[in-house]
This record gives sequence, structure tokens and C-alpha cells, in this order.
Amino acid sequence: MRTLHYLLACSAILVSCSEAWQWPNPAAAAPRMPQIPFSWPYHRPSPPQQPDSTTFIPQKQIFKLQHILAHGAPGAKSAKVFRSLAVDQVTRLQMAQVNSLLAAESFSPGTTFEHSVTDTFFPMDGGEDDDDEDTTRSQDTSNNNVFPLPWKRVPNAEDHATVVSMVRMALDCYIDPKRQGWVDIGDNWDVSTEIGWLEAGLRGYIFASEDQKTIVIGIKGTSLKLFGTGGGPTGNNDKLNDNKMFSCCCGKVDRTWWGVCGCYMGGNSCNQQCLVDDAKKDLDESESYYAVGLKVVTAAKVLYPHASIWLTGHSLGGSVASLLGIRQGYPVFTYSSPGDVRYGQKVGLVKPHLKESDLKKMPVWQFGHTGDPVYMGTCNGAASTCYSAGYALETKCHLGRACVYDTMTELGWGQDIRGHTIFTFINVVENWYNMTKGREKVPKCLPQTDCQDCVQWQYV
Repeated sequence: MRTLHYLLACSAILVSCSEAWQWPNPAAAAPRMPQIPFSWPYHRPSPPQQPDSTTFIPQKQIFKLQHILAHGAPGAKSAKVFRSLAVDQVTRLQMAQVNSLLAAESFSPGTTFEHSVTDTFFPMDGGEDDDDEDTTRSQDTSNNNVFPLPWKRVPNAEDHATVVSMVRMALDCYIDPKRQGWVDIGDNWDVSTEIGWLEAGLRGYIFASEDQKTIVIGIKGTSLKLFGTGGGPTGNNDKLNDNKMFSCCCGKVDRTWWGVCGCYMGGNSCNQQCLVDDAKKDLDESESYYAVGLKVVTAAKVLYPHASIWLTGHSLGGSVASLLGIRQGYPVFTYSSPGDVRYGQKVGLVKPHLKESDLKKMPVWQFGHTGDPVYMGTCNGAASTCYSAGYALETKCHLGRACVYDTMTELGWGQDIRGHTIFTFINVVENWYNMTKGREKVPKCLPQTDCQDCVQWQYV
């Protein structure tokens, strides 16, 4: 009898508990996160309030050249070659000496490819591969350097020394290391093949911070004597990519041009679907520097799996860096780059009819000056130097923010293709404070609102 009373008491307790506590219903579990669309901007909840000085402490870091990645270009005999070179102190010193043009025009004595960069914070909407350590760390209140997610550390575009350092990293990407010790990291290839400086290809220079928690990947720009980079065998493929990315219709400027694809329909008409299909083919078959650049970024992540990634580049290299940064969610500084909005739309990175709010969400800062006809999108037409050299650089609209040094107003410069050289621009960047008599150290970076490319063309 006592046992029966005990069981009845337990039953009552269980009934009472069941009324007060409801077991979770699996069917009512939180839904899975929706898939993020591939086009920018990525729709995520609004970022938290801007961190203040108590939650974010800027960091000044020293970046040193550590690796060079070189990938063969499509169509060349070195198309499958992918190599990595570890750079030591001896190599850095030799690189500062072997290129007499760059040494004479840009380097100060004792340069060893080390650059100082100060960071700031930026509200990230996220990217397809936005998994860097600085955006996924937990908010440990004992660490004064943490800040609310999804804010991310980026180079400080308002800091003069940082802007100078990033452009000098872009300059470093033009220098030939002339060293043995390359390691193959790609597919099988003909061992007699050479690349990079003897054949066409894309190069990525990796600068790592002292703690290796952040790296900057610099992408080499166009090699052409006209643009002040010393020319070289990579020039033909550089021109092909320039004309594909920055022309209105496959580099078919007029009836005297051959073009780089078959989308031209006569007059000022171009087949829009043909452009999209051609861009897709380039990506699927790695037929563009943008597609090859994705491989370079992947290889850099293998070398530095726990590092945050920043990007920089000059001219074509800057535009490739910009597209890679938007694709991956990495911050980017570009210098003297042609307009990249149109190509970004063509490959599906960004949507048509971008608004100011869309551009502000992109972690991209594009530096240039008004005396550079390539950056300003005016190096076109039969009377232009670009036309004479076979370059169809017809775009002017930039992704992210445009940071424009007004050399025409402040210094009285005219537009000249020599203003596109990286040496000219470094001189502007470094001495802008003195050039403006102390009025400005760096220009204000703003989205290009109401900017339109190729308005004279009809796309059918």
C-alpha cells in the first residue's frame, strides 16, 4: 500500500511539471539561415551602432613582403603554371636593386619592402567568404580591441601614411625578384615553361603583418611603357583583359578595331546576352584575370589560413583587386584604376542601377586624380593616346568610394596619359599636403552617384 501511495505521488508531481514545462517541438525549431544571394549587396540585418573609442583601438601594423604568387594567363603556353616564391631578406634587398627604373624613380635608400598601415573599422554586410578572424571572434569584454559584429578592421583611408603604404605595396608588384626557388602549386605543366616575367601571367604579392594575422595581397597592373611600368611580355594579355573589362562592347571602338569577342552588332549596338555569356565563359574556363585572381586569393589563404585579407593594386591590378574584394568581402585600396562597375555587373557581382547606399556598403576605396584620363574615363576617342595604343578604356564609374585628388584645380594640371603612371601618382599621394598648402592630406572618399557608362551604346 505504501508503494502505491508513493507511485501516485510521483505521478502527480510529473503531471504538475508537465503543465508548467513544455518540451521543445522539433517542428517549431528556428528556421535555417537563408542562402545569401550572389549579387551585391548581401542582405543581412543592419549593423550595430558604430563602435566608439572604448570598444575599438586602431592598430598600426608593419607589413613585409613574404610571398609572390604567379599564375599563367589563358591562351599562353604557361596557362596551367601556378608557382609560389617565398621571399627572404636577401631577395627583398636584391629586388630593390635589380630594377633600375623603379629604383631611380621611386625608392629611397634602404627600402626593404616593409610598409606601415593603420586600421579603422567598417560595417560589413558580409560576403560569400567573410570568415576572417577579426569578424568572427567572440566579444570578450576583457579585450579592449574587440568591437560589435559585423564591424571589420580595414585600412584607414583617412590616414595619410596608410594611403602611402598601400600605394607603395601596389608599386612593389611590378618588381621582378629574379630569384630561383619557385615551388609549383598548380596543375601539371611543361617544366621548360617560364612565366611571370618571361610569359603572360597574373602576379599576387603577399605582404604579411608581424603576427601574420593580416595579409595584404597586391595585384600587378598593366605592363606597358606608355603607362610607366616598363613594358614587358605580359603586355599582350594585359591589354586583352583591359579591353574586355573596361570597354563598352568587347573593345570594338569603331569599324577599324577587331574587338575581343563577337558581341558587336554594328553601329553603336551590342548584344547584351552575348556579353553576359562571354563573361560567364571567361569565369568557367578561367579565361580572365578576375577568374585567375580568385585562384591567387585561394592560394594565399592556404599559406595564411588564419589571416584577415586586404587587397591593393594599381591600374588593371586595382580593378582586379576591387572585384576580388567584393566577391570575397575583403577591403581594397586601388590606385588609378579604370571604372569597374560595368564589368562587376556583367559578371553578376553587383546589381544594375546601384544606389549610393549600395556603394557605401562595399569595402572598396578607389584613389585617383583628375589629371589621369584612365581613372577619369576620358582616355577614349580617335584623338586619345589610349585609342592610338589599342586600348579601349571607356568606363569611368567605380565601385565603392572614389577618393579623387583634384590635381587639375589645385595644381593646374591638364589631363595627360603620363598622369596615369604610378610614379606620378605616388608623388601626388605623398606630397598632397604640401601641394595644397596644408588644406588636405588625403581627399574625402565618396560614392559616385548618378554615374553612367557607355550611354551612347544600345544593348539589345
